[in-house]
Amino acid sequence: MDVKFYHRFFKPADLDSLPHHFFYAATDLEKHGINVSICNDSSAANRIWRGIKLAIKLTLGSKPYQALYASTANGLEVLVLLRCLGLFTKPIVVWQHRALKASGNAVVKRLLKLYYSGFDKMFMFSEMHIQESVAPGVIAADKLQFMKWGPDLAYYDRIINKEKQNLPGKPEKYYCSTGRENRDFPTLIKAFEQSPGHQLKLFTTRQHGHMNNEKILSEANKGAPNIEVNIVEGDASVNAYLSKVVYHSYCMAICAHEHNYTVGLTSLYEAMALGKAIITSNNPYFPIDVEKEGIGLKVAYGDSAAFSNAVKYLSEHEDVATSMGKKARKLVEQHYNLELLAHDVAQTLNSLSKRGYYQNDAVISG
Repeated sequence: MDVKFYHRFFKPADLDSLPHHFFYAATDLEKHGINVSICNDSSAANRIWRGIKLAIKLTLGSKPYQALYASTANGLEVLVLLRCLGLFTKPIVVWQHRALKASGNAVVKRLLKLYYSGFDKMFMFSEMHIQESVAPGVIAADKLQFMKWGPDLAYYDRIINKEKQNLPGKPEKYYCSTGRENRDFPTLIKAFEQSPGHQLKLFTTRQHGHMNNEKILSEANKGAPNIEVNIVEGDASVNAYLSKVVYHSYCMAICAHEHNYTVGLTSLYEAMALGKAIITSNNPYFPIDVEKEGIGLKVAYGDSAAFSNAVKYLSEHEDVATSMGKKARKLVEQHYNLELLAHDVAQTLNSLSKRGYYQNDAVISG
């Protein structure tokens, strides 16, 4: 089976420096009998023009394929419209990062229902997203599928094995914060100002979207000696550097603003893959309850005192933090990882292409 994969941001050149879960298992489908080619001509800033370019590229391309798989629907709007009108015949499977919403206007709602009929399957990161998407009545429930996105363990194992040789021994006693999207830096900074005996190493980008992270941090950080702020920019290789920083840390700190999607999930999975305990804002969209699974502590949004108390607790109970890290790693090994994700994606793509589905790594005719 041949599949075309569209990713809005990453390109084939990034494959060697990024963990493959950023490609939503498209890079690992070959072992399941699916040949994938990446469509990376998505440079147009204007969404309409990008959609037209992609529609032309994906309908008139010389190389045949049986399905279109995408990390997002952003840029595929023209193809989806062609699909719902019966003018594009290949199945379209995309990742949807937020719940679908309907309009109160009856005409608009009907148009949305028509548009969403152009998707053959939407993968969602959370069961909560599925429930919220079905409720407005704009999409059939069987078009939505909860998919257990998970980390590329082989990538993190290479880092672990290399770092064990370079710097053997126990992790350093600092808390690590990575991530650039919708992070609540003021609350995190305040939490560590209230915990002067505990070190925070914070890494983020200068800007993300409309958020000027550097400015927010400069206003929030009053120069507490236990807080180290690092603005990191560069190519995809920066990811490996940050993974090393997380690996040598004591615990991952994920402090985010409240939004209707899985803010911080990438940082969560990285910490789990590297065997770290986690303190996180209580995001109900996470597919994993860190406290229920015994891998970390949850803190209410904007509660710096509670975050500070969580830091103090884990610092004073090293055995608990160690146990949480081990449980976190075991959880991703068993239930949330790239290998399992590739298997599940392959099942869906094969079933939609009417070529059968995968079970126990064998093709079963459908």
